[in-house]
Amino acid sequence: MGTVNFSGWRPIRFYIAQGQVMVDWARLLDAPLREPFFQHGIQNQLRHPFHLAFRRQTPLHDLLAWHEQSPGLDPSLVIFHVSRCGSTLITQTLAESPHHLQLSEPGPVDFLVRQALASGLIDEAQVVRALRAWTSAWAQRCDSASPPLQTMSLKQDAWNTDKAPLFAKAWPDAPWVFLTREPLAVLVSQMRERAFFMIPGTLGRHVAGVNPAEMHAISAEQYCAQMLGSIYAAMAQEFDPARALLLDYAQLPDAIETQVLPHMRWQVSQEDHARMRERTTRHGKQPHEVFEPDTHTKHSMASDLLQSLTAQWITPHYETLHAKRRNHPAAITTQPEEALQ
Repeated sequence: MGTVNFSGWRPIRFYIAQGQVMVDWARLLDAPLREPFFQHGIQNQLRHPFHLAFRRQTPLHDLLAWHEQSPGLDPSLVIFHVSRCGSTLITQTLAESPHHLQLSEPGPVDFLVRQALASGLIDEAQVVRALRAWTSAWAQRCDSASPPLQTMSLKQDAWNTDKAPLFAKAWPDAPWVFLTREPLAVLVSQMRERAFFMIPGTLGRHVAGVNPAEMHAISAEQYCAQMLGSIYAAMAQEFDPARALLLDYAQLPDAIETQVLPHMRWQVSQEDHARMRERTTRHGKQPHEVFEPDTHTKHSMASDLLQSLTAQWITPHYETLHAKRRNHPAAITTQPEEALQ
């Protein structure tokens, strides 16, 4: 096969057609993704008629070939989280630097590790290659006038922590962050405004920690508690203290500067650091609002039922996870002064 050229083209979606995995490309050039979530950024870009009109659809092997021909950066940070725990504040803060690319909960990554792998059309080794190729196609510049990329962060969907071994194979040297939060506050937040994956059936019938036969019979509170329990359990299972930095919501926003940046080994310029520090004062998803830790407020709203469900389904995994760090002599530690030049 001859050479391919996808300079300036970004793979925005995977799908299955004619018995193979296909790639949907848009010519976005070096347009930054500033939105809190990948899909929102793509939707905003496709509001431009040019970006909407100029598209390409190719088999997966063209993306793999482009990776070999034009490799981009590997992730400088992979973030796993339990939801409603401040992970968006981290990615939005890093994105204040024009030299950083944030890929926050990208649907194409979820498609590869869930649907594409389950389809049997590609095996695990091909999924790993596709993960590398997809991030690589984003983590490069096509215009020499654009600010050069120095780092990239990849934030996973909360329910994909159990796929950590796949991400380890894709990027064996990438540092990880595991971000948690006191479980009752997370459950209260989800019950006030449930994320889509907290609705039975949205992730399919086979969800870790939830009996498919009971999925639609149990209460919404119990379903959310069991779903969160499965996420915390995956964290406890996959956390490697020698590789991953374990943070908690209570440590934000200060830990972004004092622990995340050193963990990435990113020497941030003074100008970028000033922008980042200002961004940490604002809400992750609602930047016009001031960031205010609200765990105590969440606790005051918790019913006896939510407290009981939290203790039964979630708290044991949360405690196991943090004990794993405390009991491991190789647990990662960082020094605040390493973050800046």
